[in-house]
Amino acid sequence: MALSAPVLFTRHYQHKYEKDVIATVVTITALALVLGCLAILPVDIFLVSSTVNPTSGLKYDWATPEAVDQMKDAVQLVYYLCYGCITFFCFFLIPFAYFYFEEEDIDINHGERIKNAFKYTSFFVLISLFLLLFAVFIKPDRPPPEWDLDWFKAILQETMAEKTLTFVVACLGVMGMFIFVGYTAPGLSLLPIAMIKGKRGLEEEEEDVNDQLVVIREHQRILQSKYSGTNKVMTTHDYRSMENLEDQERILLRRRQSIEEDQRGLWKRISRFFRPLEAAIGTLGLILSLVIVFSMFLTIVDKVSSSLCGSQCGYIITHPKLFNPVNFIFVNLSKLFPLDYVFMVILILYFFMATISGLVNIGIRFLWLNLYKIRQGGTAPQGLLVMTVFLTLNLLALNYVVSTTVVPGYAHFGSQVYCNYTIGDRRDCSDHQEAILPCDLQAPIDICTPTASSILIDRVGIDTPFLGLLFYYLQWAFLVVFLLGGLVSLCKRPRNNAEAAEDLEEEQRLLGSTSA
Repeated sequence: MALSAPVLFTRHYQHKYEKDVIATVVTITALALVLGCLAILPVDIFLVSSTVNPTSGLKYDWATPEAVDQMKDAVQLVYYLCYGCITFFCFFLIPFAYFYFEEEDIDINHGERIKNAFKYTSFFVLISLFLLLFAVFIKPDRPPPEWDLDWFKAILQETMAEKTLTFVVACLGVMGMFIFVGYTAPGLSLLPIAMIKGKRGLEEEEEDVNDQLVVIREHQRILQSKYSGTNKVMTTHDYRSMENLEDQERILLRRRQSIEEDQRGLWKRISRFFRPLEAAIGTLGLILSLVIVFSMFLTIVDKVSSSLCGSQCGYIITHPKLFNPVNFIFVNLSKLFPLDYVFMVILILYFFMATISGLVNIGIRFLWLNLYKIRQGGTAPQGLLVMTVFLTLNLLALNYVVSTTVVPGYAHFGSQVYCNYTIGDRRDCSDHQEAILPCDLQAPIDICTPTASSILIDRVGIDTPFLGLLFYYLQWAFLVVFLLGGLVSLCKRPRNNAEAAEDLEEEQRLLGSTSA
């Protein structure tokens, strides 16, 4: 027997607090973990950059091989702990929380819900075990003679546990690249352009709502006059049409009420005052988006001509030949720590907000089906958990993109330089400052220390070239989707002020229609 609308609303509010707490805690913990993992990158870069004297191009006296190895091992251990926790969240904790809520039923106790949630979560656990076993049997090809660099030898010096965890994280990163392409790419244009356009004017929106009400009430009057004064019974088609018109009228009345409340509200007056600032921030954001995408395009093109090993290692670039503006800024800021850390946090948060904007505008979809809407105070707990998985995977992909495409030189060696002039067996550039060169993959590894992050990421391209190629071509797809998202953003009208109220009214209408 179908449940009535009051019962549905009772169930909805009965478990709302429990749902919000658990889903919120899991979401905040997972995102804090991934953002913390990304925040390690500037620290990693600062540590390796601090080992080299920029005026001599040589290691400081304290930066002995033992001290450098100890520092790298500590950073690498932090990365592996973070990646291990992310794997646990993606393959167990978040799926378990999702299925626990899906099993909500009046006739099922908590024990049964937990049991069923474990049963469905076991599928994801099996997937993780399969990936671990698959990684154990992957054997990277022996490097060709032209790969005979100390840097490649350091990359291949990995334990079985390191290789296994790196492969699992790489698989999660590939899934995240699809999220990165599908949501972050359009979000980079949707977010700043929406801030520039702002919301529709309240007076204009109220006039539009009143015009729609006039049309709907005229249609209602025509239907009513068709049967007034007669004994005719209203046909099923006309009855449904009248119901739809009444629903539309109710939604529009609620929208008009929200508009009137907004017109009297203090927040709208404040937002009008800060509107020029919002437009200015949107303009800066749009410039940042264009610079980021332009830098990615230059690096992707540069990888084809400057990669040392081509498609055999996922187009790992040795030393960029084309000018990358974002990389140039970060390399120079790394000399003034913590400015590079601050700007890296800003960059990561901007990507994060762009992804949120993409999720809000597009929704959580499977092909053409809209599964969940993301809106303030109205996201279903299951939708919140799915969004958490999307953001977690997306931020893993962001770690790869930032390190290999957006700021490849900065992410690999920071501000390190090396002396390329020798007197006998000793390097000495005191009289040859022009011989002090930026570090790249062909530089001597006893001076240039790659970051732990770059070693982990480049291992993916060397151990599993097919994943490296997939990462590379998905970045081309990112550029295409960004351009398409920009065109849609320019054509899209400004967002209504009362769309949230309209969504709530629509949800209540759908719940009411399920009553028996």
